Amino acid sequence: MENIELLSKQTLENLKQQNKVFSPENYEREFFKLSTQQNIFFEEKQQLDSIKNNLCKIEKKSINENVTFKEISEILIKRINSQQVKLFLKDLSHFMTPSLSKDIKNDIDKFCEEISNNPNQLINIDNLRRLRELTNLRIKDDKNIYNEKNEDIKKLIRFLVDIFTKTVNETNITLDKIIEIKNEIKNLDLSDSSAKQISLLHKKLINNIDEIENKLKVNNESIINSQKDTNDLYDQIENLKCSLDKAEEEKSIDYLTGVLTRRAFAQESKRADNEYNVFDAKYAVVFFDIDHFKKINDKYGHDCGDSVLYTFASILNRLTRNEDIICRYGGEEFVAIIHYNCLFDVTNYLKRVKNIISSNKFIYRENKIEVKFSAGVALRINYNNFDETLNFADKLLYKAKGLGRNKIILDNNEVL
Repeated sequence: MENIELLSKQTLENLKQQNKVFSPENYEREFFKLSTQQNIFFEEKQQLDSIKNNLCKIEKKSINENVTFKEISEILIKRINSQQVKLFLKDLSHFMTPSLSKDIKNDIDKFCEEISNNPNQLINIDNLRRLRELTNLRIKDDKNIYNEKNEDIKKLIRFLVDIFTKTVNETNITLDKIIEIKNEIKNLDLSDSSAKQISLLHKKLINNIDEIENKLKVNNESIINSQKDTNDLYDQIENLKCSLDKAEEEKSIDYLTGVLTRRAFAQESKRADNEYNVFDAKYAVVFFDIDHFKKINDKYGHDCGDSVLYTFASILNRLTRNEDIICRYGGEEFVAIIHYNCLFDVTNYLKRVKNIISSNKFIYRENKIEVKFSAGVALRINYNNFDETLNFADKLLYKAKGLGRNKIILDNNEVL
């Protein structure tokens, strides 16, 4: 109390010497300035400092060291619209993924109309979830259309094979037969999504059927070769599709654990860091490492080790939200990118992971195996870029291992 009285007197004296009006704002600014200089702390000053620390990077640049509650209030009032727009744009960028499907356009238009009529509902959590659901529906429709188109191409190729087979097996083919074949092509049961794209191919096929009769007259052997070429083409398409599907899956998903590969993680981390820079979407990097994994391999065999890796990854996958990222970084190391609003979200996630791993035993055949892990956690907001964040999380992981393992260390020195 005595300190506050002395500060009050000195504040008034300073304002008088500076020829400043004794207004509440000038008094507050000078009072807090003196309290900081003399290391005198009280509840209001701590509240003001706490609010300042929670401002975003752009907002911090707009204030000076001796900011007042009034100036903070003006900044927070301006924040409302910009923060809403940021949240909306973040989900909108995800929502507007390039798409082939137009089936849910009416649903999208209806949603946008509802928001335009009631802008205050822009960042309502149910509306954001609805946006993501619409996006997932678009992606699902695109996959269905892709599969339909692929099946249509197969139908056409199979039909060609049948045509060539018929022409080879028949010694004479009449004009009526050619017309019959043309009608069969026109009546193929193709999906609506492929009708426009394949119309030109239809015409070409009909023209090719006309040429078959002439080729039969010239050389029946050319028809046999054409049949072989068509069969080969069909086989090549099948093999190519299988190879592409397999290559894409192997590139993105770790074959053993079912989570992202390190290569796919590199792409996803760029997307997460871009959202951080553009939308101020905060995230933490968590580096996991299974303790004494080599001993598990040595004692129970590598098949058991693989089973432990798969189960560990499955637990991380189950506890992680869709917008977060899990990858197998190498060996028994895993890395997660966890988005959060406040630090409690991160610590709560880590405690749930540790509780499940620690309170349960991994089962392999008749063996019950106790599994522990160490982890390092770094918040992106504390570093200049993603690589610095990842490297510091890695350092904290090795610090946890050096302190006896079975620990989670955050970059604020908190240990879980």
